Order: sequence, then structure tokens, then C-alpha cells
Amino acid sequence: MPAGQVTAEQATTAGPVEAPAPTSSRQVSWDAIRVLAIFAVLAYHITCLAPLTLPGLPPLQPWLQMDFPFGSATLIVVSGFFAATTVGRSTPLRWWLRRLARMLPAFWVAVLVIFTVSRLFAPDDFVRPDFGDLIGNLLLAHLLLPGVDYIDLAHWTVPVQVAAFTMIALLARRGRIRGHLASAVLWFVLLAPLAVRVLFMNPDVPAPAWLSAIMDGTGLNRAHLVIAGVSIFRWSRGRIGFPQLFLMLCVVLWAHTVHPPGGDSVQMFTLALVLVCVAAYRPAWNVRILNRLAKPIQWLAGISYGVYLMHYTIGTIVARRLADLGLAWWVWVPAFFASAVLLGWALTRWVERPAFKLLTVPQRERLSLRT
Repeated sequence: MPAGQVTAEQATTAGPVEAPAPTSSRQVSWDAIRVLAIFAVLAYHITCLAPLTLPGLPPLQPWLQMDFPFGSATLIVVSGFFAATTVGRSTPLRWWLRRLARMLPAFWVAVLVIFTVSRLFAPDDFVRPDFGDLIGNLLLAHLLLPGVDYIDLAHWTVPVQVAAFTMIALLARRGRIRGHLASAVLWFVLLAPLAVRVLFMNPDVPAPAWLSAIMDGTGLNRAHLVIAGVSIFRWSRGRIGFPQLFLMLCVVLWAHTVHPPGGDSVQMFTLALVLVCVAAYRPAWNVRILNRLAKPIQWLAGISYGVYLMHYTIGTIVARRLADLGLAWWVWVPAFFASAVLLGWALTRWVERPAFKLLTVPQRERLSLRT
């Protein structure tokens, strides 16, 4: 592979691991979608969610609030697309192990760092995680174990992706789920949780704890996002027609309004799905501004998973400390973004990339690379 080029396999998680050189054949369209999505996540969290839910951060003026969240959902759709792109390039077990090697070491380090910073530097009126929360988060059991709270609210996407990758690997292991059978499986995974939600989980009546754990603690409440990405991939390869894709995405949007957590902007998520479809159908976008900004877009996309993991809790602590000094929003909002990018870059550079290389590159090849 040419130096600096990034394969689709490296883009399976919320952000790719390798940042390509400017001469890479990687299409800037996918990176632009990732950067748009991660910017939407950060903007919603610091301008809307944090000031409304955390003590001490003054609410911003309405015109400054980005109150139409859609970024996290878009990142999972992209993850589903590239999971479908890469799953047939090796054995399902090897593919699954590489996915975990890409995601989990960075996630575990992020949880440990965020836990430590929260315990040492969070303001007194912030809720500090305990060691039970730490263990529960490291085990990806945020919603399965009673009394366990998120170390970082943004980390809800990680168990969803791990569960999705595990199911894709199990289905691919059979080797025969193709064509109409593959479409039937996708429809079942899309419709079954939706039917359970509509028929047995009335929002006015608390559902049994075991049912809530299955639906909302295992990723089933966001399985439709992965299904959207896989379906767009199959359509882009001519395996399903546009009518079926259109119908499936309509059901995906319905599921997005029914399944918790609520509050996502269906309108903006719809536009994001259109962008993903365009990138899948015609990935080469000859847009002047994207071509001019290709290098920074590729760099930001290359660290987007690290940015996502590190941004919320530590960023809000930074913002709150600056607000306590009497500094205005135009100081602590940019500081939130800056801390997210800096910490995301550090996590990618010093944890995600070396851990993936250590866990996936054979010892003989590692020795040859050193020499």
C-alpha cells in the first residue's frame, strides 16, 4: 500500500486511525462527513447540553445554542458502512479482533484518564464517579449493572459499536448470509426492536428492568443506525435497489424517533443520511473548498475517534473552571474545543495507533519495521 494511504478498514470506528498524507487516494468526502459529525457533537455538548445540565456553566443565548444533535448517530452510520465494506476482507474472527484492537485500548485509557481528572479536578458541585462506575465503564456495562453511571456521557456509542461488530462477525461466520437472506436479516434486526418498543414498552408505563436492560443496555435501541450504514453499503454495491433502501431508511428514521435517548434532530439526521448516500454513490467530490481544506479535514478525521472519547467530561471541567474565573463564553467555548482536539490527538498518537500496531502486526513484521 502506498505510504500515507488509509484503507477502508481503518475507517470502521468513529474516526480512522491513520491520517493520510495529502497525496493519499482517500476520498475527502468521507472525512468531511466525519468532521461535520464530530463538530456537531462538540457544538451540541458545549453550547446546549452542558450549560443546561451541569451546575455553574451559564446558559448561552439561544442564537448560540446548537440544539439539533445528530453527530453521534451519523458517526455510527458511517461506522456501519465501513464495517460492511471490510468484513469480507479477512476471516470474521480476525476482522472482529482487529475492530476491538482499534477501539478498546483507546477507550480503556480514555476512561482511566477521565476518571482520574474527574476525581482530582472537577468542581465540588460536580458528581464524581466512584470505583464502581470505573469498573462498570471499563466492562462496557454502563446500563447493565445497577448503580453504574457513565464516566463520560459521550461513551454510549462504544458498546453499541462493539455489539454491532460482534453481531456482524457472527453472521459473517456462516458465510451464506447474502442476497435476499441478508436483506431479511437486516429487516428483522431493524423491525424486531421497533416492534418490542412500540408493543411492550409504553413510555407512560415503566418497562420491566430486564426488558430495559436488553433493549437499552445492549445497543438494540441504536441498532437501526448500524443497519442504515450496512444498507447504504449494499445499495452502493448494487445488492439492493433504491426503493428498498428508501423504505429501509424511512423505517430507520421512524426508529430514531421512537427509541431512546430522545432529543436527536431527525431533520438534521435525515440530511446527514443523504450525505452518506451521496458519498457512498459518488465518493469523489470535486468541491473547491473541500479540496483546499483537504489536509486539515483529513487530519481532524484521523483523530476524530480520540476527540470523541476525550471531549465531554474533561472539556466541561475546563470550561467550568474558566467560567468560574469570570471569563465569557467566547473564552470557555473555544477552550472546550481546543482541549478536545489536543486530548484527542494525544490519545490517537500515543495510545490508539501504537496499541493497534502492537496487537495486530506480527512480531516478525514489527522487528523489520524497527530496522
